[in-house]
Amino acid sequence: MKKKLSIITFGCKMNQAESQYIYEKFSEEFEILFEEKDGKSDIYILNTCAVTSEAERKVRQTIRRIKKSRNNSKIIAIGCYSNSNPIELKEIGADLVLGNSEKKDIEKYFDKEGIYADELFWLKNDQKILVPKEAYDNRTRFFLPIEEGCNNGCTFCKIRMLRGTKTSSLSQKEIINKIDELIKKGYKEIVLTGTNLTRYGSDNLESFEDLLKAIGKNFEDKEIRIRLTSLYPDDVTDNLAFLLNNYSIFEKHLHLSIQHFSDRILKLMRRNYNRKDIYNSIEKLRKMDQNFAITCDLIVGFPSENEEDLKIMFDSVRDLKILKVHGFRFSAREGTLAFKMDHQIPGSEKKNRIIELIKNSQISRREYLSRLINSETTVLIEEKNNNHLLGYDEYYIPHKIKLEFKNCSSDLRSTFLKSKIISISEGSEGVISIVL
Repeated sequence: MKKKLSIITFGCKMNQAESQYIYEKFSEEFEILFEEKDGKSDIYILNTCAVTSEAERKVRQTIRRIKKSRNNSKIIAIGCYSNSNPIELKEIGADLVLGNSEKKDIEKYFDKEGIYADELFWLKNDQKILVPKEAYDNRTRFFLPIEEGCNNGCTFCKIRMLRGTKTSSLSQKEIINKIDELIKKGYKEIVLTGTNLTRYGSDNLESFEDLLKAIGKNFEDKEIRIRLTSLYPDDVTDNLAFLLNNYSIFEKHLHLSIQHFSDRILKLMRRNYNRKDIYNSIEKLRKMDQNFAITCDLIVGFPSENEEDLKIMFDSVRDLKILKVHGFRFSAREGTLAFKMDHQIPGSEKKNRIIELIKNSQISRREYLSRLINSETTVLIEEKNNNHLLGYDEYYIPHKIKLEFKNCSSDLRSTFLKSKIISISEGSEGVISIVL
């Protein structure tokens, strides 16, 4: 009987792709479960995150939960937290700790115990990018990592010290071949992901925009949807906006790593743009399609943030009709400049501010969605739930599609359906639509 191995993933889309790669590496040797945390497995691999203190807390909580449920299970911690504080992970119960370099060759360390995390990994990061063969945990969308590394110097972020300051990229040829392979396998949605996507190609004389153009030309006649993960506002050039709008295979949605709208706070964060630049980038994207959807990351409670800074943020969210805000309370990361800044905001106040951000983002989302009632979009179906089909359209809007027939026997998963939006769903999470 095979031993049971549980793979638990925290954090970003890169981690999900890497976890799938590890699954494929061990799938013949072990019975593998995803996200099992209740002591039912013999071995646990925790692919960790360290972007916030909350992300680290969840990792520690999971280790303690596993140890309490089954103390003799082997726990292997890998990834960003393992590079950030390997000793802490070992002390709370991890048997083996591997950093972002070592996890790429996890099989070499699998039978060992102790700490193996190269502290200087962030300076060199010239190693392979882990590209899985299939989607994470048998999901419909495929996360395709094409780049790793970030050399930005944002004062609040330590990811460059964990994922590396030196960029590593797949070649354009490798990416085109991989997308072609995935299409032949039946995948309909492919998400390009990386640590800092527009740094793609800085190591091999290729460029991100040239890559998008090549993808558009090679696959414009295919029934496929290509989505990008996070970009910075100053990465949105006229040419990039044209490419995303001109080729129908690209999703008409972009997630922007904005973090704040106040020029004063953005300067303290060492972001290379201001509020006007953010507005200009979104204007470029909506010039050809006024409904082009924007989601974004925003941080409240950055040191010295005041009421005027917050007002600028909340007003901007509503003004720009942001589809969805991923809101975070500022998390002081040891080793960053913001960690030592004066005028740190108390935790209770940060909690109040995130509540206000959520309220304003909900208003913005509802206003954006209300403009789309009676419009027609194309939904990629992900699952069936009772008498409804669930999926996302080209604007990254979740749809709940009413089925006029109760017994739908055919499997519509990964099928594109032309739909008409008839109302906003309860809680403004998405829309209700019908098949045309």
